[in-house]
Amino acid sequence: MSSELRRKSVNEVAVTQYDISVIPNDFNITTIFNLIDSGAVEMPVFQRNYIWDKKRASRFIESLILGLPVPQIFLYQKERNKFLVIDGQQRLLSIYYYIKQRFPLVEKRAELRKVFDLNNGIPDSILFNDMYFQDFKLQLSKSENGEKNPLDGLRYNTLGLYKSNFEFMTIRCMAIRQNEPKEDDSSVFEIFSRLNTGGVNLSNQEIRACLYYSDFFRMLNILNQNSIWRNIYGKPEDGKFRDVEIILRSFALLCDGENYSGSMNGFINRFAKKAMNYSTSEIEYFENLFTSFLESCSEISRETFATKKGEFNGALFDSVFVATVDRYYKEKSLVGGKTQPDKINALKKDVEFEEAITHSTSHTKMVKKRLEKAREYLQ
Repeated sequence: MSSELRRKSVNEVAVTQYDISVIPNDFNITTIFNLIDSGAVEMPVFQRNYIWDKKRASRFIESLILGLPVPQIFLYQKERNKFLVIDGQQRLLSIYYYIKQRFPLVEKRAELRKVFDLNNGIPDSILFNDMYFQDFKLQLSKSENGEKNPLDGLRYNTLGLYKSNFEFMTIRCMAIRQNEPKEDDSSVFEIFSRLNTGGVNLSNQEIRACLYYSDFFRMLNILNQNSIWRNIYGKPEDGKFRDVEIILRSFALLCDGENYSGSMNGFINRFAKKAMNYSTSEIEYFENLFTSFLESCSEISRETFATKKGEFNGALFDSVFVATVDRYYKEKSLVGGKTQPDKINALKKDVEFEEAITHSTSHTKMVKKRLEKAREYLQ
């Protein structure tokens, strides 16, 4: 089934059109488990931790054993045999944990989520560690007349005659694929916000971190820990990854700023997708380049990268970064010397630059203006 999704971002002038395919698949429980266990189905890093208690998970498993209808699952197809979960994480993890016969302890779930993301699953060394998991036996209520539910207390391996019912039960999984445009996966940002029923408002960077996660993104997370950067940013690590997004945006403008057009979100997406193919040596250079820039700013006060209200300004930062680092990047060398705060302060007083970093900052004209002005003052 093919459909067209139209979206207009606040950063875009024209309406963007997408060609989307939605393909229904009826996967049985064994297939679903194998897809998760092999890493073919990914649980996005930005989705919430597993929050179901054992009673709720048990009722879901009971529904599958009894052949009762359950809500469909929505997946986004990144590539052949590689899917992201858009909606249905709690159900899928309940299946995964039940077949593994282990149930995660509430106080360890945030930590386990990081382990799951890192390993595309839970290593046996943690899965069978009672500090993280307990046995998963179905916990079902008695009937109204007080009779025990025949499924209560059963593990996956003790289901007996019920096991085949469970394994061959199917769930409708809707696989969504973007056919056009091919240069990015921008439609998924709209799809996630419309279909995810978890009630979580997702930032662009949270979604981007899953779509384009790579060694380059791991490097961004390392840079985000840098003490000089944390001092410049002036806030604790952002749960929505806005701080990481500023670092990513700075690299995107450094590498492809001359070709900037359209929306900032789309521009960053295209760069993030390109960055997935960077070699180890290229990524190491980018890390060292950004670090050398930060070291050149080590004696600059936090207020230098702040607005008149004292708040950190990302557009100011990326402008100074690009203007300072530009010639070193072209030479494939590292930043030497110290960045001069008096030059940045003079730049901030420029009327055109001030407007470019405070009004319509993603508009093509404003982006090009702020980079032009920064080069004028800092190069």
